[in-house]
Amino acid sequence: MINGRYALTPALAIGTAYAYSTGKFSSFGYTSDSVKYHQFGLQADYALSKRTDFHVETVGQIGSASGDVPAPAAFVTTNNGAFGPSSSSRQVLVNTGIRHCF
Repeated sequence: MINGRYALTPALAIGTAYAYSTGKFSSFGYTSDSVKYHQFGLQADYALSKRTDFHVETVGQIGSASGDVPAPAAFVTTNNGAFGPSSSSRQVLVNTGIRHCF
């Protein structure tokens, strides 16, 4: 995993991330030497005031496999579990929000 964040101005920051995961898979008669996931992310955060900020984030994931296993379903996890696995090997999520700290 590699990620970074950079403040363009005192109010605006951007970030990026990349994660690579690999493993073995065996289920329902399928076997695989390697299951791989590539996950990419971009994020921007804008401070509206000292205690309030707005953010937008997008995450994309691509899954692949070797052997006789079909490409695995992409499954981007979230803090609240609102999204389930994709019906394909690719998934993109977009998240926005406003945060106010008390």
